[in-house]
Amino acid sequence: MTLRSSRHWSDWVGVVAFTAIGANLYTQAPEFGILILPGILQEIVVAASFLLRPRPRLGTPGWWPRAVAYANTFGPMLFLWYAARYHHDWVRPTPVPDLRLVGAVLWLGGAVLSLWPLWYLRRNFSVEAEARDLVTAGPYRWARHPIYAVYLLVNLGILLRHLTAPLALLMFAWFALLLVRVRFEEDVLVRAFPQYADYRRRVGAFGPRL
Repeated sequence: MTLRSSRHWSDWVGVVAFTAIGANLYTQAPEFGILILPGILQEIVVAASFLLRPRPRLGTPGWWPRAVAYANTFGPMLFLWYAARYHHDWVRPTPVPDLRLVGAVLWLGGAVLSLWPLWYLRRNFSVEAEARDLVTAGPYRWARHPIYAVYLLVNLGILLRHLTAPLALLMFAWFALLLVRVRFEEDVLVRAFPQYADYRRRVGAFGPRL
């Protein structure tokens, strides 16, 4: 099979936007910039892999699934950039030192852990809902969406370090949008891979089934 880039123009825009938002965020708020660097590194690695990945077997047509995917990916960063520049009270530090410490551990720990599922996904990574090869090894043995699981840790860490009502509302909206995004992705995977239905019954979305 000949490998070639099948990157949609909107995906390239997304990668460029992720890097640009992170770089600008670093200049506006050094703490956010430093802690978001692992995420930027992930996107750079992923961007390079786009040149080698095969065409998707199946995708979700229409603008709504794409809008959900990009809003869920870049929404928190846009909020943090806007708040750091115009509304510092939206991201003021939590006055409880222990909460800030726990938040930092979750934030940085999640950012580092995210490299593990990304390595297993590699050429199958996409911002949009697309199916290439079904990955069930490594962290995907324990969770169907381990990358999103570590994003939950990262965003919880951010919230604990900056526990304000506007940020809490943003994180709630982000999680609600994530559930919609997962539904779109799994609809594609079920249609592309008949075995995915059994995999979904056995493995939890964000962690092992109890």
